Amino acid sequence: MLGGGLRQGGWQMDFCRLTEELWRVYLCGDAGEKQKMVSEWLDEDCVIIGTGAHEFYTNKQDFYKAMSQESEEVEEVSFRFENLRCRERKTGEDACLVYGVLYIRGSSADGKVQIDMDSRYSVLYERRGDRWKIVHIHQSMPNLEQREGEYYPKTLTEQVQKAQEEAGRMALLAQRDGLTGLINYHTFEEIWKKGDRTEKWLFIVDLDDFKKINDTYGHMEGNQVLKTIAGLLNRVVRTHDLVCRMGGDEFLLLCGGISSMKGAARLAERIVDCIAAHRTEKAWPSISVGGTEILPDEKLESAIERADKALYSVKRTTKNGYRIE
Repeated sequence: MLGGGLRQGGWQMDFCRLTEELWRVYLCGDAGEKQKMVSEWLDEDCVIIGTGAHEFYTNKQDFYKAMSQESEEVEEVSFRFENLRCRERKTGEDACLVYGVLYIRGSSADGKVQIDMDSRYSVLYERRGDRWKIVHIHQSMPNLEQREGEYYPKTLTEQVQKAQEEAGRMALLAQRDGLTGLINYHTFEEIWKKGDRTEKWLFIVDLDDFKKINDTYGHMEGNQVLKTIAGLLNRVVRTHDLVCRMGGDEFLLLCGGISSMKGAARLAERIVDCIAAHRTEKAWPSISVGGTEILPDEKLESAIERADKALYSVKRTTKNGYRIE
């Protein structure tokens, strides 16, 4: 008999009331009441599946052992029942299924433990001679990510996919210049370290008197100029060449398939002419270009230093031109 005065009996038993009382003892009863509950109502081979991955018991002894080990922690928690309801269904002459909702909240005195568990459960009773025993308990928590009409949680899969896509997008953003969409200098450095630089040339492109555009037309117009020039540089080089925004109004180009200084000069001239052809814009700069052949196993800083030297030779004299070192 439990605290509610429920006794073993026939079909006149109120299985729902019994189940509710068992839940209260399990969550709020003392050690003696819990031991009595297990002894009186659980079948020796009762199978119990709880909400935790580890909560899978195939006999009452294992369940009672686990419950006893957790009792000290549970005793420190004050539970309250937000929702406890059930229905019963006869499944045979000697069997009754009880199923329902158990929603509990709880907290420890120091507030370190907080419990908010909305679960569903089923309890199967079977008659063993002149007594009723619980042969199976299953408690589970609904997957809140599973949409109505779904029979498996596709929503979670979608969220994982979205998270992966977002991670990929963020990784791409980290590689790109936010204004022009070109690769940034850090990405250029990483590619330089890993790539084959045989028969490749490095070019630095600098916008002439770009500050005047910002001062005269404003920074928004200046930004538009940078974006347009970035697009033009991408089009004037080959598909596998690299165009990088180095910073400010400077761009780096890593171009392959050039076997001579004449070939490098032709490409530099084509770049200068391509930008000059768009001078119909109200705010449009000319450019200066410095180029250098990359030496075997050369560090990026060394190649930039030579290309920079060629670039500023142009900027100190004519501008709107190129020089190859």
